[in-house]
Amino acid sequence: MKKYNLQLGSSIATVLALSLLPVRLSEGQAADPVNLIGSEVVIWLMCLSMWLVTYHIYFRVHLVRWQKAVISLVFCALLSILFYYGSNPFFEDYPIKPIRELPLWVASIRLSLRGLLMGLIMVPVIFLREIERQRQREELQRERDRTANAEQQRQLLEELVIERTAELEHALSVLSASQDELDHQVHLLTRVVASITHDVNAPLRFIIEGAERMGDLIGNNQFKRAAEYNRQLVWGLTNIATFMHNHLAFAKGQIHKGSLHLGNVNLAALVREKTGVFEQILSSRGNTLKLLVDERLAVTSNGHLLGVILHNLVDNATKNTGDGVIEIATAVADGQLHLDIQNTIPAVSSNENADADRPYKPDWDLAQHEQDGQGLGLILVRDISALLNIDFLIGAAAGKVTARITFAEFHVLQDSQVGIANAFHLTKSTAPKVGFIL
Repeated sequence: MKKYNLQLGSSIATVLALSLLPVRLSEGQAADPVNLIGSEVVIWLMCLSMWLVTYHIYFRVHLVRWQKAVISLVFCALLSILFYYGSNPFFEDYPIKPIRELPLWVASIRLSLRGLLMGLIMVPVIFLREIERQRQREELQRERDRTANAEQQRQLLEELVIERTAELEHALSVLSASQDELDHQVHLLTRVVASITHDVNAPLRFIIEGAERMGDLIGNNQFKRAAEYNRQLVWGLTNIATFMHNHLAFAKGQIHKGSLHLGNVNLAALVREKTGVFEQILSSRGNTLKLLVDERLAVTSNGHLLGVILHNLVDNATKNTGDGVIEIATAVADGQLHLDIQNTIPAVSSNENADADRPYKPDWDLAQHEQDGQGLGLILVRDISALLNIDFLIGAAAGKVTARITFAEFHVLQDSQVGIANAFHLTKSTAPKVGFIL
């Protein structure tokens, strides 16, 4: 009933009922106060009923507004007739000239006109008020729709921003990964190029010395020895060409494949391959090479880069040993595989006894020659060890310098598998170390 606005309807009914009171008093109806008050109450109830019926028609009847208004006026006329005849035995609305004394059709017309007059006052008020309220509700609904649409647009914008942000973060992560991969490749290829530059020096020095000796021998008519030197030079140049070809092929492969590929590497075969390059150099310096490498041991690594490490360590051992012994051996301890490259060092003279307790530093040690570029071999070994996730240590004890490579993972090949290591497997271990064996 709240939507019928009884408070306003009661107020309008009261105003209409009281508006008739001065006329009725002027006609002398105050002489019968009971009839006057009773008829005023009947008129008030009639007006309130018209109000409620009009509201009911407005909300319940599904017609256009003008049709609702016509029906409301008709009901107002009917209510005027019903209330008059319903209250007539008790109260008389027209005591001066009672309506009941008129013919029924005349009385009905007069009562209908009274109802229409009342309706013409209340029906427009109700319709105009509800039309305005409906307009306000529609405006409020439009505002709510705009607010909801704005909220929906905001949510869509947030989702779009989140989606674009996620795409941007993904693109940045891909870019960062690509940058890291590019940096890794550049670093790897830089090390390979440096290895090529560095590792060719020793064979070239031997070839230069051999060429000079061969010239002297030819000048002294020692053609047989000159021919031997010539064969050694051809052998050395062939090794250099093979070495360069392998390194360049590896570098091209890394550029196209974009990652460091690991596989099973037979240590004994790799050691024989790398020490074979120094066969003539070792012989010319009076050195003896001992290989104590188990043929069945294999590690998961990159054969090219591991070969670069071995090449540098053997090269540096060769350069720092004269008329001595270079020993390459494997040992298993604490679940790890150690590959030791050991060379003898010159005896310490009596004038150097005071320094005998300090670790011996060969002429390729990083700390001693890093500034003048002579420590490139150790720099390569250190950097490539980090790439391969292996540990590298070097130090001197008991007249020997030992370089140790430690593999956290290794396996033993079956007899039928010796020399075959083609399975690729990428592993990660703890950060590699470069230090000294004390």
